[in-house]
Amino acid sequence: MADLTPAAQRWLATHHGVITTATLQSLDVGKQTRRRLVAAGVLRAVDRGIFVISTASSTFEQRCAVMCATHPSGFVTGPSGGMLLGLRRMPRTTTIHFAVRHGLHLTTIAGVRHRQTTAIGPADRAVRADGIVVAAPVRLAFDLAADLRPLDHLSVLEQLLQLGTVTHAELSAIDRRLGHPARPGSGQFRRTLLRLGTAAADSHPEVLLADALERRGVPIERQSRVLAFANGRSARIDLAVPAVRWGVELDIHPEHRSVEGHAQDAGRVRHLHRVGWQIEQVAERDMLDVEGLADELATLYRERAIAVGSDPSAGGPFSRPPALGRP
Repeated sequence: MADLTPAAQRWLATHHGVITTATLQSLDVGKQTRRRLVAAGVLRAVDRGIFVISTASSTFEQRCAVMCATHPSGFVTGPSGGMLLGLRRMPRTTTIHFAVRHGLHLTTIAGVRHRQTTAIGPADRAVRADGIVVAAPVRLAFDLAADLRPLDHLSVLEQLLQLGTVTHAELSAIDRRLGHPARPGSGQFRRTLLRLGTAAADSHPEVLLADALERRGVPIERQSRVLAFANGRSARIDLAVPAVRWGVELDIHPEHRSVEGHAQDAGRVRHLHRVGWQIEQVAERDMLDVEGLADELATLYRERAIAVGSDPSAGGPFSRPPALGRP
């Protein structure tokens, strides 16, 4: 690699070993040197004007970087875009879903699914430091509607909201911009939007359990009920029916299994009991049978509603108010 300048070597080290003719020239590696490097097997041409250094491992990210170099106006999207962003509920696949402008002449490439679209703008693309161009979070949220099952798509949108990478307003705006009966996923995207609450779920199990309880007529709020205690502490309830001060806490994350985490959970539940809330705690093992768990919780909710004088079918009070203290 003696003919590669230090700048070119740094580029290759941070871009999955992928480099273009234009980048080589900008890093002082000229035409003759490039030919010599290819002849020596240091660089391998993978497309016109695109090279991979022979010492770099062939990875999913490298293949994505090659596609982005081949089609500079396109972007990685769908499940492969979700994998690059570390989103949950992504189908494990080695196929690259790559969006390109409609009308381009494309050759079939093994392991690549071209997704042609008439709508590509600067706001749809996010360029990473390693040269991979991935769908911007809000565009990815829309595109994934064509790939994921309804609950998985809801879970991913909840995750993006929870991470703060999209907003409800942005999701509504891209629905207005891209939603069309002929565009794959449009109907599913709109249905998912209608299911989003004001606050985002922390995890996929929370989405699953909320869905199961809603199907049983339990008027659940997700992550929206925050209570302040007299000692200055506060608690956000995972799933709640505020009208009867009944809630569900999912103690399923690894931190809940530590001694300190268990103590914090127990203390928080005691505080909630003191202000009149009935809290049902759910462990990771409980989630092995979501439907059975939801049946049990729905029964507990209805018993609670009846005990405090509320209508369990509507989540609202009867004529007499609940006999509870102020939160």
